[in-house]
Amino acid sequence: MALSVGIVITAGCGGDVSGQDASDAKELFLQPVAPRGPDPFTGSTAVRLPKGATPTAKPSTGARTDPDAASRAARSLPGSTPGLYGGTEAKSSCDVERQVRFLTEDHRKARAFAQGAAIGDASVPSFLRGLTPVTLRADTRVTSHGYHSGSATSFQSVLQAGTAVLVDDHGLPRVRCACGNPLRPAVAMQGGVTHRGKPWSGYRPERVVVITRAPRTLTSLVVVNALNDTWLQRPVGSDGDQDGPPVERPPYAPGADITDPGAVKPPEPEPSGEAPATPSPAEPPVPSPVEPSTEAPSDPSGDVVTPDIPPGPSDQDTPPGPDGDLPPMPDAPQPDGDSATSVTFQG
Repeated sequence: MALSVGIVITAGCGGDVSGQDASDAKELFLQPVAPRGPDPFTGSTAVRLPKGATPTAKPSTGARTDPDAASRAARSLPGSTPGLYGGTEAKSSCDVERQVRFLTEDHRKARAFAQGAAIGDASVPSFLRGLTPVTLRADTRVTSHGYHSGSATSFQSVLQAGTAVLVDDHGLPRVRCACGNPLRPAVAMQGGVTHRGKPWSGYRPERVVVITRAPRTLTSLVVVNALNDTWLQRPVGSDGDQDGPPVERPPYAPGADITDPGAVKPPEPEPSGEAPATPSPAEPPVPSPVEPSTEAPSDPSGDVVTPDIPPGPSDQDTPPGPDGDLPPMPDAPQPDGDSATSVTFQG
């Protein structure tokens, strides 16, 4: 069957992601909030949210009826965007010290983690303690790194809104707390791409975001309090014990739909003279309905092939990991783009 343009639904089973280089990735893993997923580094260090907490952004009125929504590229937002993340006042979403213990107890695993995070082996504890625990408020595309046969693997994934992550001082998610996997920004995928995993209720490609590196080092993050839908300012590297009201209130309400360009505009970047970074990767649409999966979360079913997505340029300021096979991290946000696709079903 021809695959000129469009996507094809096939039947099959997912596997592990060992040996996959993100730049050559052909699979996009859909990762729900709680399951550890493929090749986890550690056990979960995510902290259960208090009863009544709502960590995700609600769709804007009329968002589901947008005729162009299915073909829109994933929205690119800098990590400094207020409301991109959520949290609970005075509560951490991740047990950082437990994460440090999990990784430092195994030198080989710590070295692989450092490779995936593109940091020095000895700096793993200080790196983790310098991150900020929050939760994602929108489904988010990332490059994730698993642990397989003593080494770091890399794969593209979409993390479900509500996922607990650790964020750095440029607003980038760097660790997924449910599995300890190091994270880096999403990269463009070449050739046919296969979805792995069952889409969760509410998953829509047009509501996926790609988080890019804030152009300046951040001292705090402005997040949404998941308990009462108010603004919180959380200092970078703190675990909630220093939470307080923001010094400057954002120009939109905490409940604004972070995925809607009409509701939330990213902060104006300060002049830097730097070139734009990698464009937002287009989010391949997943037709519905999807056959229910009977596999474990790390080996789901429901494969989808999507058309070619041209790769974007990459900045070389950040060195690759020790093995030299990991993609560099982009430095600055890039405006949204459009990517049209058609859909073809295989019966």
